[in-house]
Amino acid sequence: MGWSPPTKVTVIFSLLFLLGGLFILIELFFDFFGILPAISLGTLSSTETWGVIGMVLVFLAWFLMYLGVQIKGM
Repeated sequence: MGWSPPTKVTVIFSLLFLLGGLFILIELFFDFFGILPAISLGTLSSTETWGVIGMVLVFLAWFLMYLGVQIKGM
């Protein structure tokens, strides 16, 4: 199975997803700026909701990069 490097667009979007997710997670743990608004989904608190959003963004960054390597031309 051959390896194909991902395109620049895939790398940029993956980096943006990763930076967004890490920013949210770091903001939750260290509370540098306090700029995250209070939102809640169902029975989750605001902190838990933002944690889920941050983890989903980090996962999407990894998954997009994985697809960019596995699928040629993406």
